[in-house]
Amino acid sequence: MADASFIHEIVKPTDPLSVWLYLHNERNVIFVAPHWHQGIEISYTVFGSIDDFVINQKHFTTSGGRVLVINSQELHSVYARRNDKSEALSIIFPYAFVNRLCPQIENQVININDTDTFNSIEKEAYIKLQTSLFEMYLVMKSDDKYKNLKLEASSIKVLQLLIQYFAKSKNEYNRKDGTKEFVVNRIQMITKFVHENYYKRISLDEIASEVNISKVYLTKFFKKYMNLTVGQYITNVRVQKAYYDLIGKAGNLTQIASKNGFSTTRAMNKAFIGIYGKNAFTIYKENNN
Repeated sequence: MADASFIHEIVKPTDPLSVWLYLHNERNVIFVAPHWHQGIEISYTVFGSIDDFVINQKHFTTSGGRVLVINSQELHSVYARRNDKSEALSIIFPYAFVNRLCPQIENQVININDTDTFNSIEKEAYIKLQTSLFEMYLVMKSDDKYKNLKLEASSIKVLQLLIQYFAKSKNEYNRKDGTKEFVVNRIQMITKFVHENYYKRISLDEIASEVNISKVYLTKFFKKYMNLTVGQYITNVRVQKAYYDLIGKAGNLTQIASKNGFSTTRAMNKAFIGIYGKNAFTIYKENNN
């Protein structure tokens, strides 16, 4: 998980495809703490909804058919209360793959999340995009012997639609978005430190020193741009990491709590209730029967 400047999530393609694909159909609450990656990500809500999808501080609630794009290095997080009919498709195009096919992407971003601004051509292209994504969903659910060929072809079609109809210059996008580069960079530095050290005791002084700002400024800055405190963010990251350990049977409750920076299992249980509505012990039991 290393980059020249920041720690971020490294995304590997789904073998043997050129892209990373995942169909979300979990029945529990889904929580993904704020993070970023180099690749370009698409979230397509097939059925059901996503309660709160945050991209660069903007909040989106989705329903069936909604497409969201997370551009390279954009901070994003997800919270969704799943039901039996909820399904969503995620696709991540590795940045090097996109750049090789479309070098102009270095100076562009995909601007598709605000559907109210679409012109007639973009509206038509959006329908084609939804159709292609739904076809990918059907192929993923099938046992078609040509499944990988179809998914590879469809993913290229999706990328072509995105860049041909929705790519805008970075300068134009940044003027409308209003997020300053130094803000994004500083947030990435803070989240990098947390993701590197979540399993240890972390102080505000340590984080402030890492990003060369005062503790007071760190507290105000993070709250302003992330809409949560640094302490809440640290807890959220620990909860997400611990959740995957729980369902992956990576030890008992005491071991998982200690591994992920919680002082006690009681502290871990309390944090889980705040996000998942049930404690870690309950989730552990549900996935270890």
